[in-house]
Amino acid sequence: MGTESIPAGPRYDTMLHTVFLGFVISMIFGHAPIIAPAVLKVELPFSPIFYGHLVLLHVSLLVRIGGDMSGWMPGRLWGGLVNVAAILLFIAVTVGTVIRAKRSRASLPAH
Repeated sequence: MGTESIPAGPRYDTMLHTVFLGFVISMIFGHAPIIAPAVLKVELPFSPIFYGHLVLLHVSLLVRIGGDMSGWMPGRLWGGLVNVAAILLFIAVTVGTVIRAKRSRASLPAH
């Protein structure tokens, strides 16, 4: 009972990105609203907009995997490009939400 290795190629790309994008990055997206305020001492109020980058990530991952499995190179490339866009959108939404929360807190009247 040896371990089989999967050679580089579409199957390996699918395995790697399914685990690291589909699972790991999704866990970062899901836990950031809980972890970031605790670690960074910032307010990060929940907003339904946080679902946008998650949906974008998974749809683009499906396109990428579909491209890998069918040999459709444009699908693989566009899926990868939109994967990156989803991660950048996550960062932008998170930072923007923190900034808006700070501004709204600063504009509250002092007691």
